Amino acid sequence: MAPAAILLLGLIAYPFGRAFYLSFTRTHSAQVGPFVGLDNYISLWGDRFFRQSVGVTIRFTFWSLVFKLLVATLGAVLLHRLGMSEGLLAGLILLPWMMPQVVRAITWRGILDPLLGSVNRILLTTGLLSRPYPFFGDMRTALASVILVEVWQGVPFILINVLAALKGIDRELYEASAIDGAGPVRQFLHITLPGLRYVIAVVLLLDLLWTFNSFELIFLLTGGGPANVTKVYSVLAYEMAVRGRWYSRASAAALAMFPAFLLVIAALGRYVMGGHRVAESSRLLSRLGWSFQGNGAESLLRLPTRKLGDAAWWFADRLELLVAPLARLWPRRGPRVRGQATGLLGRWMAGAGLAALLLFELGPFFLLLITAFKTEIQITRFESLLWPQPWSFAQFERLLAPGSRFLIWLRNTAFVSLVAPVLATLVSALCAYALTRLRWRGARLVSNLILIAYLLPPVLLIIPIHQLFVQLGLNNSLWGLIIIYPALILPFAVWLLMGHYAALPDELEAAALVDGCSRWQAFMRIVLPLAKPALVAVTLFGVTRAWNEFLFAYTLLATEQRFTLPVGLASIVFGDVLPWGQLSAAALIMAVPVLILYVLGQRFLVAGLTAGALKG
Repeated sequence: MAPAAILLLGLIAYPFGRAFYLSFTRTHSAQVGPFVGLDNYISLWGDRFFRQSVGVTIRFTFWSLVFKLLVATLGAVLLHRLGMSEGLLAGLILLPWMMPQVVRAITWRGILDPLLGSVNRILLTTGLLSRPYPFFGDMRTALASVILVEVWQGVPFILINVLAALKGIDRELYEASAIDGAGPVRQFLHITLPGLRYVIAVVLLLDLLWTFNSFELIFLLTGGGPANVTKVYSVLAYEMAVRGRWYSRASAAALAMFPAFLLVIAALGRYVMGGHRVAESSRLLSRLGWSFQGNGAESLLRLPTRKLGDAAWWFADRLELLVAPLARLWPRRGPRVRGQATGLLGRWMAGAGLAALLLFELGPFFLLLITAFKTEIQITRFESLLWPQPWSFAQFERLLAPGSRFLIWLRNTAFVSLVAPVLATLVSALCAYALTRLRWRGARLVSNLILIAYLLPPVLLIIPIHQLFVQLGLNNSLWGLIIIYPALILPFAVWLLMGHYAALPDELEAAALVDGCSRWQAFMRIVLPLAKPALVAVTLFGVTRAWNEFLFAYTLLATEQRFTLPVGLASIVFGDVLPWGQLSAAALIMAVPVLILYVLGQRFLVAGLTAGALKG
């Protein structure tokens, strides 16, 4: 536990404690100011700009989660029904999730650019627009456009996990329900959805963490504008800290939403770990100080659940009547050969839905690809809008010219992304084993604290870590990133590996110990080889996180010679007239290594996520 304890205490617990204390002071510099109690929090909630940012954060998180869940579940069902749940197609849908955050921002800013964007040119050509429209620059569409990008990037993660869960639902349940007269709607409501309940809760828990604390995407797309309509609380807190040097107020802004956020996570986590029974919710609330016993409140909690069940049955009955003529054309599950089509219309409807999903997920990547291979004349004159004529490598030649700053950024990123994940995998493997296999007092508490560390918003930690690294001389250094990245990766990696270790039979280690192996030898020769899928998943996650990370690199690195690729490309993105050809080529080069890693390790990644994270 020692290596993990050093990282977690030094780079998460201490910065969190310092930020927590700063929120009760009046601090504008490295020197901690006087203690002022709750003044920062009171003034924050009295500030209309902060209240506006809270509202934006809630709307952004809610609508993003709703649309991601709907699109991902529908896509997974279509892929499963058409027998395309494995292979190249399922792998291609993961592309938006694999792409680095700065690549996503460059892609969508280029697509929706009012002057050179593909969407504006298509709409102008077809007559749907009379003049170019600034999607990210108009107050009416800015937040909706950001939500669209968030849905686009988040759907693959939910889809791949729901797809894995669909494979685990017993087909005999569908056959038995069909014999009893249940149609497709009832089968979906009462077999498919209950079978997906646990997985959906887990992926929503993870996605809620990422979406609520989202910073990089919004910061790169709009910077919080126009007129603060996309300024979520994390962007506001960052601006207070970095631009305003108001460290205490920024810490309070980052912490103000944390209690409510923690309650939502605790409720969802209780559902995941202990089921959704009302009695469990009652016991959880009584621990918080509210007694539900003997006052009828428990019955009030049961009443909405029962009413919702009745409403679901009523809705299923009415929906069955509406779709009964089409249900006969839909492929029904029965004792037939897998993939055999029994309804032509159903196959066409499923195929059309899947084509729309693929167009939504892969279309932006295609536009990025063709823009990277166009000349500047083709881009500015809008020639060969959907296919380069001819294909050109001019953009790549400029980027990869000897001595170019892009090569420096690429070298820095590769160095950090190779060293930090190896360190994170080693430390997390040891920590998870100590928490799962070694019986010691306090292990459960420590594992819960590690999970809570995963909930902390990164923008909360950036202020004290920046001050700490300045004192240690690690500011503007790649070694500073190599130290901080394993601490950021560690909570998720430990959680995933704990699930794998817990699933391994204890008898294997016991037999090894009886045969004369030491605990260390049993760990190296028995446990680690069996946990290979989880270790590969952790390493892939670490490489991706280090390769893509923007916030800490953007804050800690000050000179262009130290920039990583995300920071370097972001320094080019900010502006009105941008070299979209070179940016597209740079984004493509940045995305290719991650794509290759995921293609090579896709099987281990899916196995690690579904068997480790979802069980842990």
